[in-house]
Amino acid sequence: MLEKLRLFLVILEEGSLRRAADRLRISQSAVTRQMQSLELDLGGRVLERTSAGVRPTNGGQALAERAKTLLADYDSAMAEVRRLNRGDDEQLRIGYIASAVQEYLGPALAALRRTHPKLKVKMLDQTPGEMIVALRQGEIDLALTLHGIDLLSRDFYARKLATVRSVVALPVSHRFATERQVSLSQLKGETFVRGSDEVVPGYTQRIIQFCREYGGFRPRLATVEKATGFVESLALAANEEAISIQPDFISHLDVPNVVMVPIADAGATWDLFVVWQPGEIASPLRTLLSELKLKSPGPKK
Repeated sequence: MLEKLRLFLVILEEGSLRRAADRLRISQSAVTRQMQSLELDLGGRVLERTSAGVRPTNGGQALAERAKTLLADYDSAMAEVRRLNRGDDEQLRIGYIASAVQEYLGPALAALRRTHPKLKVKMLDQTPGEMIVALRQGEIDLALTLHGIDLLSRDFYARKLATVRSVVALPVSHRFATERQVSLSQLKGETFVRGSDEVVPGYTQRIIQFCREYGGFRPRLATVEKATGFVESLALAANEEAISIQPDFISHLDVPNVVMVPIADAGATWDLFVVWQPGEIASPLRTLLSELKLKSPGPKK
């Protein structure tokens, strides 16, 4: 029932079963079946179709108001149980992208340690895909991620931390390796690295969008050999003469036989998000969010 209620609220936010299905990456028929099941459970309709999409019936409006409170209370209770099961109030578990942690998370963590000197901070270098699983299983309290936000925003609190420009990772022998910047239109005909949706959800779609919108072409994509880490994956791509579009905070990385050249197109940007567990927010997490200039919310609305 809880998942049906969450789906119902997403439908109301989107105003359309189709848009809700697209947002949640499930089929529209699955959304329809879930809503039919919900209406059967409640003995009446909660949605009505209009020329613009769907809207709640009177009963649906009452359900939405109560469901928000119910789900907020449930999320808070689950977070509290997880905290008690861990048996340690003074621990904060953070999943992060290694290339971004120094610039964006480092100063906030330093301030956190000054105000909570006994706090144990567990840092987990994870892929965005691993962060999604860890958040859903209650294994981390907060994630710093670029990808998969559409999969997380309905179940977790999420706030944008920064918007960053793009760079292209090129083999050191590439004809553009010595340029001060390069536009996406100049990269037509190159082979771009494809990202696995399990590891970096939405990455490949983002690259396709960049190339179409700013370069006027559909990129040729290739999957490179699986690597044990991000730096190794960039090096392997360069060995295969493939290029990779990435956020510019990776520029400080020392990757063998690879150079980072800024992308000239100002709109080719990435949003960096902080995502954290719903429910009551413990003092260390509240302090960290404050240091990150993020206001921790109350119950979901």
